[in-house]
Amino acid sequence: MINQALYRKWRSQSFNDIIGQDHITQTLQNALEMDRIGHAYLFNGPRGTGKTSTARILAKAVNCTGTGKRPCNTCAICRSITEGRQMDLIEIDAASNTSVDDIRDLRDKVGFRPGEVKRKFYIIDETHMLSKSAFNALLKTLEEPPPHVIFVLATTEPEKIPETILSRCQRFDFRRISVEKVAERLAYIMEHEGLKAEKDALLYIARQGSGSMRDSISLLDQLTAYGHDIITLDLVQSVLGTVNQATIQKLVGYLFKRDITVGLALINKVVADGVEPRRFTLAVLEYLRDLLLIMHGQDEVMLGLSVEMAESMRQQTDEISAIDLFHMTKRFSQAVRDFKFGAGETIIPQLPLELAFVDVAINEAQPQVQIQTPVVAAAKPSLTKQSPQRIADTSPIKSQSHQSKHVSKTSSVKLPPPVNDLTVEILRKRWKYILAELRTEGVNFESFFISSAIKSVDIHGHTIYITWRVLGKKWSLEFQSPAMNTPANSIPEPQLSQASSNDTPSVGDDELVKEAMKLGGKFVGREPI
Repeated sequence: MINQALYRKWRSQSFNDIIGQDHITQTLQNALEMDRIGHAYLFNGPRGTGKTSTARILAKAVNCTGTGKRPCNTCAICRSITEGRQMDLIEIDAASNTSVDDIRDLRDKVGFRPGEVKRKFYIIDETHMLSKSAFNALLKTLEEPPPHVIFVLATTEPEKIPETILSRCQRFDFRRISVEKVAERLAYIMEHEGLKAEKDALLYIARQGSGSMRDSISLLDQLTAYGHDIITLDLVQSVLGTVNQATIQKLVGYLFKRDITVGLALINKVVADGVEPRRFTLAVLEYLRDLLLIMHGQDEVMLGLSVEMAESMRQQTDEISAIDLFHMTKRFSQAVRDFKFGAGETIIPQLPLELAFVDVAINEAQPQVQIQTPVVAAAKPSLTKQSPQRIADTSPIKSQSHQSKHVSKTSSVKLPPPVNDLTVEILRKRWKYILAELRTEGVNFESFFISSAIKSVDIHGHTIYITWRVLGKKWSLEFQSPAMNTPANSIPEPQLSQASSNDTPSVGDDELVKEAMKLGGKFVGREPI
């Protein structure tokens, strides 16, 4: 007799056997008790988490003829489904039956009533692989299903399934199974198989399974075939081609000490021993991640670590700061991606790992320096009757005013280094500081600059004269700025005026003039443009 694989031999046969999906099994059992079974279900989740097994158990429970809790697994219907000989349980692999003809054939057969069961079950695995035409053909059946048919669609990528299909199914999301629960199930299997294994070895297998029960049991099956009396952690790491924790811990210790020479030597020794570089890099990344989580109070049980290993890692976290550990984890994550996208497919397969190690070792995290922004009283514009001398057209200043950021009245202004000679070029560079000073005093001159075209800017010492055009009128502003190295206590009150003009209308004719005067301006005349 051919030996059956462990993952098939120990496949879940009742709701109690489904590990880590209590939110789904409890809901389905309640629906059975209330006789509220739907006509279509969508089971979504990672591979090996129990989607197809749950569908088969649901088929047994719906059609079970036994008394008491369903499924009983003893009646003829339950046994026929368990043994895979029930004709009214149809499993379809959508990955190999993607065409519309396959679904049309299914649709034609749906109308036939079941032979010996109450409800016929169709389990469509990898549903997202169906073609668009196949989905359209399936939609009609899901809209108006026969009363004797139940559909279960299983998928790992629900986003590829049309919304019209999703809306007609009850959706259940299967989760990755925790390392602790997978390890407990593996220990249960080992006990009933009459085999022995170290707890650390089972935890390591569960971690390698990445939350998939089927993958973890398959790894266990591979290890039991090795022929040892007991499965140890060293045996698991040797058979799976991974690096033992002591080596990884040693390498990370060299990384913390910035010891490039010894670290690179250890990397090349491990690779020379036959360890696949990408898997080695991934193991280092997982170790750094565990260190980061332990540093922030994560429990070792949730991480699938032994108490001894967790304590050793806690001691190692004392050698590094959180910011350094964060950057190390981020850099090794990039190294894993480099392997994935072909950067490691060179004559030096371990190159991405070596580069990550050296990069982290020579680039220590920048020290955090707290900078205090000096508090300087904001400038206030003032009006003088000194005739300005036009020296340049500064239209680019307008565009820079758009980029200035809002500063509240209580905010301090961060000033640039002082200058001795004030020029238009320096004014352009420091324009945002000047606007910030104006805003701190509640003077809304910035709106004038944004909505108008600046005609000229004249500079005399540390006094700035600005002339601009807005709403067909020409305005001028004169002010002194601490940003231009002027003492704050010598700055007069802000004033705004319109340039002189022979045509001088009354103040009441112009709303803009009224607003300017509210800001402290004085109306002296209007200049035609």
